[in-house]
Amino acid sequence: MKKLLLSLIAVFTMSFAIAQNCTPDGQYTLPGVYPDSATGLAIATVGVPYSETITTVTPVDTCIVIILPPCTTVPIDSVIVDVVTGLPPGFTVVSENESSLPFKFLGGSSSCMLITGTAAPGDEGIYPLNVTGLSWATLLGVPTSQPFVVDWYQIEVVSATGVRALTGDNFQVRQNIPNPFNNTSNIEFYLPNANNVSISIYNVLGKTVKTEEIQAAKGTNNYSLNATDFSNGVYFYNLTYSNQTITKRFVVNK
Repeated sequence: MKKLLLSLIAVFTMSFAIAQNCTPDGQYTLPGVYPDSATGLAIATVGVPYSETITTVTPVDTCIVIILPPCTTVPIDSVIVDVVTGLPPGFTVVSENESSLPFKFLGGSSSCMLITGTAAPGDEGIYPLNVTGLSWATLLGVPTSQPFVVDWYQIEVVSATGVRALTGDNFQVRQNIPNPFNNTSNIEFYLPNANNVSISIYNVLGKTVKTEEIQAAKGTNNYSLNATDFSNGVYFYNLTYSNQTITKRFVVNK
């Protein structure tokens, strides 16, 4: 009987391990979605299997304004991801223990989503992702939901030679090169139409250290990022075009 019980436990454990699609990154403990918007997702290369894990840390509670401020703290029951759009052709997404949408993340828990696929020739480009769903909490005994949108992720697909083509109908910004750097670095970005682009640079404390507005042409543009007067450290840059903002991170190391 004891051997049978041990065998059943072993089978159950193996089945659970097989069902686990991804493992949350344990270094993240604060509520949020990781990697953050500045870090972004890894680049995909044509013909190379792609695998990227997104760690989710769901908060224990939230604050809801019932009628008038201040807000009331209520426990979060769960966060439900209903829709994920914008993935490159043939790419799929699963959660830690679910292989199809919707994904359910319990309040106060850490979980993950895994994006996999292999890009084919002709798929090169940038694919903005859009993740939507509902956050559920129980307020005065009544289940209450609030919609959310995560729209800062994108997957860039490059050719097998590593050549990246900026084309299409979307505002696109590449990571500055070189990075880290000491004095100057180049930011390449793409506009579907000619327009003004606002550029803001701020440090890790959120203090703005430089702002500039430039006239950019339709297609590929280049901006020279000058850090001659910056101290060593981590910074972020925002490029804003037609109410769309893309944020990336850079390091000054002199």
